[in-house]
Amino acid sequence: MKIDVSVIIITHNRADLLSSAIDSVLAQSFKDFELFIIDDDSSDNTEFIVRPYLSDDRVKYFKIHKQKSIAAVRNFAWPYVNGKYIAVLDSDDIWIDCDKLQKQYDYLEKNVEVVVLGGAAIKINEEGAELNRVLKPLTDEDIKKELFVKNPFFHSSVMFRLNAVTPPFVYEDKISFGEDWDLWLRLGEKNKLANLPDYLVSYRVHSDNEASKHSLKAVFDVFWVISKHRRLYGKSRMIYVEKIFRKLLEHLR
Repeated sequence: MKIDVSVIIITHNRADLLSSAIDSVLAQSFKDFELFIIDDDSSDNTEFIVRPYLSDDRVKYFKIHKQKSIAAVRNFAWPYVNGKYIAVLDSDDIWIDCDKLQKQYDYLEKNVEVVVLGGAAIKINEEGAELNRVLKPLTDEDIKKELFVKNPFFHSSVMFRLNAVTPPFVYEDKISFGEDWDLWLRLGEKNKLANLPDYLVSYRVHSDNEASKHSLKAVFDVFWVISKHRRLYGKSRMIYVEKIFRKLLEHLR
């Protein structure tokens, strides 16, 4: 069965936030999608929250054994997806534009050279209050200027072409942090990338996010990504490497 868009939500113990994420998908004006909810062995009442949504035959729920990394959770869905395009939404974020899928679908249909399309985001705190608004670079040229220095996409805003990736190992599961950035670097090597100027997602900022709790691991994972892509993006290498070593030294003090 062919579907235009496969939406993937991954979650772990986010029962208090998950329904808002799911509702924001089901509220989309674009209807030709399937939704995969991948539950990384939650111990809260996630299953209870998801159950009513399963009456919609577009919604599929998988509870899996605890994975070693977020990337491994993200990769679980690939044998099951049928979409021409993949849209990502993490369970603590919310799509705030009901035309989000339609806008991205129309853009990618018209711009066949673009393989990844993101958008702007409103950052919110744990209670949902707005912190600030962030507009990412829009064109492939501007994205490539900073692609090696920092992540040019909000992950929950992206839609990308399934035929541009190689399932089942789309995300690099050797790392626990920066798996999405690594994917954009790989796809940007031979393809064009873009962002819409529209605010598509509310991106939740947590005070106890995983990168903060495991900062040393995050530093080494980012350095691994840099080392992997250094030949292609060598002009920016030393600038970013200096920043990484500075953070590493700060952590070791």
